[in-house]
Amino acid sequence: ASAAWGGGLMTPIITDEVTGVRLLTSMECAAKAGIAIGTWRAYVALRNAPKPVTKLDGRTPLWREGEVLQWVKSRAIVQ
Repeated sequence: ASAAWGGGLMTPIITDEVTGVRLLTSMECAAKAGIAIGTWRAYVALRNAPKPVTKLDGRTPLWREGEVLQWVKSRAIVQ
């Protein structure tokens, strides 16, 4: 059965059905920013990172990829 999809681990991508915009989880945001997940969550709690735009399953916050990448880029300029 695993040969049907290549046998490797799957990496799901969350995309908004209406806009086609890719949405990121906290873990993906932290990875894009090159920081620990706890640091990302602290930045979000302190409002030093983009605000989540929606929640998956009513619990998991999601961010627009473009907003996160812009935030990462702006941090690189400041540092």
